[in-house]
Amino acid sequence: MTGTAKRARWRCPSNIALVKYWGKRNFQKPMNPSLSFVLGNSFTETSVELVKGSEHKVEFFFDGLANNFGERIEKYLDHISARLHWIDKFNFRIHSRNSFPHSAGIASSASSFGALALCLTEIDFALSGKEMNGSDFLQKASDLARMGSGSACRSVYPGFSIWGSTQLFESCGDEFAIPLTEGIHPFFSGLRDAILLVDSGAKEVSSSAGHRLMDEHLYHRSRIAQAHENINRLYLALLTGDRAKFIDVVENEALSLHAMMMTSNPSFILLKPNSLEIISRIRRFRERSKIPVCFTIDAGPNIHLLYFQEHELDVKAFVERELLVFCENGKWIDDQIGAGPERLKD
Repeated sequence: MTGTAKRARWRCPSNIALVKYWGKRNFQKPMNPSLSFVLGNSFTETSVELVKGSEHKVEFFFDGLANNFGERIEKYLDHISARLHWIDKFNFRIHSRNSFPHSAGIASSASSFGALALCLTEIDFALSGKEMNGSDFLQKASDLARMGSGSACRSVYPGFSIWGSTQLFESCGDEFAIPLTEGIHPFFSGLRDAILLVDSGAKEVSSSAGHRLMDEHLYHRSRIAQAHENINRLYLALLTGDRAKFIDVVENEALSLHAMMMTSNPSFILLKPNSLEIISRIRRFRERSKIPVCFTIDAGPNIHLLYFQEHELDVKAFVERELLVFCENGKWIDDQIGAGPERLKD
C-alpha cells in the first residue's frame, strides 16, 4: 500500500466503572446507566493511516506485530462505514500499543476502541473541513467508540463521565457518554486506584456472553432500578464530598455486578478465592485504620482498591504488607484518576 492520504494518532485511557452497566439492548446500548472515571497511567496509543490503493484492506499491528484483533477491527469499520462514508475508499494501516499488559484485568477494549474512534473522528473532521474544537468532536468520538465496545464511550473524556439515560441530565443518552465537568468535590481529584492482579488468565465467560444473560435474568428489572438509584446517590456523593456514601455505593455496585453473574442462567463465578480474601482485608483495614478506602471490580477476578491522595503512603504500605501475597506473581498497577485522551504528534 502506498500513498498516505491522512493520518491521526491518539492516546486514550481505560476507565473503571463505579456504577456498572450490565446487559445490552438493540446494538451496543446499555440496559442501565453507568458512571466511571478514566485512569491516568493505563492507556492505549493508536495511529491510523489512510492509504490509497486498489482494494479495501486493513492492516493491524499490535506492538509492531500483525495481530488477529484486526478481524474485529475490520468488522467494526464495516459497521460504522454507514456513518463514515469515506471508509470504503481507503486502505487502513493501524498501529496500536498498550501501556499495560493485555491480560492485566484492565478494560483494554475501552482504551483501544476509544483511541481508534478518536483517530477516525479526527480524520472525519479533517475530510469534511470541520474544526476539532468543541464538544461535538468528543461526542462523535464517544458514539463511534461505543459501537466497538460499550464502555469505550466513557474513555474519551477526562475525569468522570456518565453513559446511559438518567433523570440527572437531559443530555444523558444511550448513544454517547457525557463528561461530569462541574461541581465535583476537590476530594475526588486525588482519587487513586491500586489495581491488584489476582489472575491474568482468560475469563471463563466473556463480558459479551455475560451481557446477553441479562436478557432473561430473574432480577433484570430490579437491577435496572438499583443502578438508577445508585447513580443518583453516587453523583450526590461526588458533589458533596461524602466519602462514606461514595464507598457504600461503589462496593454495593461491585458486588451487585457479580451477584448478577452468580444468579444468571447459566450462572458463573469470575471471582477467585484470593479476590475474596483481598476484599475482606480491605474492609478490615478500613475499619481498623479509619482510612476511607474501598474496592470495585470489573467483570473479572482483579480488585481495584480506591483511595485518596492524602492516604497514599499508608495505603501503599498496606498493599505491600497484606495484599500482594494474594496477587499473581505479586503484581499490581499503581494508577489514579486521569486527564483524559491526548492527541499525539507523529
